[in-house]
Amino acid sequence: MHYRFFEEPDHEELAALERRVFPERPETFYRATLPALRFYGRSGHSFVADEGGNLLGFVLAQAVWQGDRATVLATRIAAENGEVYTGLLRALVKSAYDANAYEVALLTEPGERRELDRALGETGLQDSGRRLFVRVLGGRGLRGGDRGVLE
Repeated sequence: MHYRFFEEPDHEELAALERRVFPERPETFYRATLPALRFYGRSGHSFVADEGGNLLGFVLAQAVWQGDRATVLATRIAAENGEVYTGLLRALVKSAYDANAYEVALLTEPGERRELDRALGETGLQDSGRRLFVRVLGGRGLRGGDRGVLE
């Protein structure tokens, strides 16, 4: 398995992979959109798991400056199996460390994917116990969009 930055030719396959891993979700749930992938592709912290040209998973992350330190924030991780989740999380932690960002945060639903829960434990990421509150503003909010990009 090879963990690497993704490129534009990967975009279509990443969108299909996300829909396989998370089937039948509202459209606003999906993050592997062309604008998002272009952004995350430049972040230096987003990776794909590539096995012989087949993409088996990805993580979308970016560095966020907190004023006194940087945090690498992952907003989506999707994988075909536990080994891929673990590899993606290790790549993410290494990229954060190499960039002197000594904190990694991942938004996910505890208990939704057992393979991911195991991989989180293996790579030292812990549940903070905090909740995320979101309000969608503007036209999207007026049209009933109640899910933010961090969900």
